[in-house]
Amino acid sequence: MTLSIVIVNWNTKDLIKECIESILAYSPEFKYEIIVIDNASDDGSPGYLSSLEIVLIKNSENLGYAKAANQGMRIAKGKYVLMLGSDTVMKENTLKECVNFLQNNSSCGAVGCRLLNPDGSIQNSCKKFPKLKNAFFTYLSLDKLNKDYDMANFNYDKTISVEQIATTFLMVRKDVLEKVNYFDENYRILYNDVVLCKKIWEAGYKIYFLHTCSVIHHGSQSTKKADFELRKIMYSDIYRYYKNHFGFKSKFLYPILVFRLLVVSTIKA
Repeated sequence: MTLSIVIVNWNTKDLIKECIESILAYSPEFKYEIIVIDNASDDGSPGYLSSLEIVLIKNSENLGYAKAANQGMRIAKGKYVLMLGSDTVMKENTLKECVNFLQNNSSCGAVGCRLLNPDGSIQNSCKKFPKLKNAFFTYLSLDKLNKDYDMANFNYDKTISVEQIATTFLMVRKDVLEKVNYFDENYRILYNDVVLCKKIWEAGYKIYFLHTCSVIHHGSQSTKKADFELRKIMYSDIYRYYKNHFGFKSKFLYPILVFRLLVVSTIKA
């Protein structure tokens, strides 16, 4: 088995249908498998997924992204494992090019590709590892002061190593995943991707952005549907990251996140 494609689903039936159909439409020549972990969806997703020739794990409750993704990655048989968002649409040759890149670059532990909006414009998918000031700017909506962290001037027309890249599409060597012990499940929904990328670099491997291939990304459809309880988990993940990496200095962030949680929840209500 060359490739295992791992997709976590929570109430994105129409989108994951489009995602899987696009994978099948551009099936690579090498052997691959599709593993879907459904986090107790109630939109008809389990019934649809059960009708497919895929590996399906049906959870009785929403375990969060990290734990569900780990369920899939741990049983993956492929030499390479692709973490793929359920709200993506595969483009031709993307799987083949990413596999070829990993095969031809032994220092590369993981590779990502371009993420495109449905209108074809490029999404910002590469970032540097966050510093404490970046949290301050991000969660006070001072995005103009975060241009360096957000890599606002990054050239998406060039293949280059990056510190972190979105796990909306991230293909990783299976042996590297085993070495770094997959996602840290303490981060149920957010910042698990940041921690994973850090662990890959610390294990001695590079992460590359590959500019020659792409997927369409509709954009965080599951988290947009999150209720107050799930949003509490999301903001807890954020605070956990900065507390674990910056200690006491991160205390100022707590009231900012609580305020932001209340504001966002009020708007979504």
